[in-house]
Amino acid sequence: MQITIILHKRYIDFFDVYGNDFEAGQRDLYKYFAKSFGCRLVDAGATVPDDVRELLKKDTFQTRLRINFSVNEDVLILPKEDRDGFLGKGDMLAWLDRKDNTKVNGYEWNEHISWLTISYWYNIHPDGNLGSVWVADNQFIYLGIMFPLDEEQREYARKKGEEKPNKAN
Repeated sequence: MQITIILHKRYIDFFDVYGNDFEAGQRDLYKYFAKSFGCRLVDAGATVPDDVRELLKKDTFQTRLRINFSVNEDVLILPKEDRDGFLGKGDMLAWLDRKDNTKVNGYEWNEHISWLTISYWYNIHPDGNLGSVWVADNQFIYLGIMFPLDEEQREYARKKGEEKPNKAN
């Protein structure tokens, strides 16, 4: 499926990506993201939850890790050559127990590839504005939307994009 079609429709159909074997393909993709989440936890000095570690070996699993995908509209306003290769990882946020602030109840984290942001939610309720919740259990992923810049920053980015010389000329 072409990127322009995905951006227009705002969903990804795993059948278009993996064909008839889309169930196994999306399960393997989910495991890739679960591993990325686990690596980020280790990097932060946290323990990877058992359900996340164990799902890597299974064909069917249950986990408290939820993922959603969103389009960062502020990255889309950048010229293509600026957003290509635009990779990054957000801060890992730990949610503490209200009664015992030494106990972590859940985690929130995101990473991005160009305009696509992948958000991870462990044992906490995901932000529905950032897309449908996915646990390798659906043929379709519906993309959410985000605007991280304020209007002044967005206008500055638009103007900077317009000032760039067109390489085709």
